[in-house]
Amino acid sequence: MSEKYYRGKITYINNDKQIATIEYITGNKSKNIQAIIDDKQQEKYVQLKLIKKPHRFLVGDNVKFIIKKSSAGVFFADHVLYEFNNALEVLINKAQLTNKFLGYIKQVEDQYFIKEIESYLFFPLRVYKYEIPPTVTEADRAVTFKLTNLEKSDKISAELFNHQYTPGFLIAIKQSKKEEPIEAVVSKITPFGLFVILAESEIECKIVIDEVIDQKLKSSEIILGTALMVKIKHLTPDRLVVELE
Repeated sequence: MSEKYYRGKITYINNDKQIATIEYITGNKSKNIQAIIDDKQQEKYVQLKLIKKPHRFLVGDNVKFIIKKSSAGVFFADHVLYEFNNALEVLINKAQLTNKFLGYIKQVEDQYFIKEIESYLFFPLRVYKYEIPPTVTEADRAVTFKLTNLEKSDKISAELFNHQYTPGFLIAIKQSKKEEPIEAVVSKITPFGLFVILAESEIECKIVIDEVIDQKLKSSEIILGTALMVKIKHLTPDRLVVELE
């Protein structure tokens, strides 16, 4: 085939195999063709200077592509380049007014996605460090979510409205609100930090080694198993920072 570009729209994406189905019109007839849309292809296009940065494809993406024939005699779409996505633009505009959507959770290996219920667009689901990941059973019911990173369309992700946090994190929240010293036991010592496990919550935290801690380590005042009193300095679903009391 000559290096002629065709235009079409992605109608289906197999996230497990990283393969997309593109619907396009040729000779007044609607046809479908498959394309590989994995990271290797995107990096190749960046090196060829066809695109400036990798694109995460979504259903509804309008693309242009070249038709090629494999050694097995199967036609496939190559040099698939993103042009625009009207459905995504609609969701972004809606999110700027009322950022609340319904969708279904799908797990691909260790990563979670949400499929928006009306547009069928897939977005990576952000699961926080201290959040309990969605269960397989939750894939059968619609969940509410919001979109984040709206200013960068290729970086948009989803976040659940209702979070289920680990029991340890819920205990840490209560400890933080009390603003009282917490007992912690030294679990690991490295050149980069002192690691302790907080009482009750059993969450492991890192303490930066300053001059005071460094002296206590050198004098063996702090060793593995030493009990220390600490205070929570910063707490988010992704990060817990403590300091010596």
